[in-house]
Amino acid sequence: MRSNDVPATVSLVVRPKLAGPRHTIDRLRSHDRLEAIARLRWAVRAMGEVDVSDWDDGALTDHLEELSATLCEIDAQVARMADAVRARGFRISEPRAA
Repeated sequence: MRSNDVPATVSLVVRPKLAGPRHTIDRLRSHDRLEAIARLRWAVRAMGEVDVSDWDDGALTDHLEELSATLCEIDAQVARMADAVRARGFRISEPRAA
């Protein structure tokens, strides 16, 4: 052993076998996919918190252009994602009630 080498310690940590992807890159991709789904769910919750029925006509008129543009962008993105899923031969269906 050279003088600058430090003896390695031995660790006997037992890690549980994880279900799912076995390769690191697959785990990273899976993590990215889960994060993407979480962000989509966050967007749905955020939209659920907006209730334009509580807005008075003046407020709605003041923000109508921005609200319309935003709703059109949301609609376009939802259509894009749905089309991509359907193009792969999958069906989009509503979740069953619990």
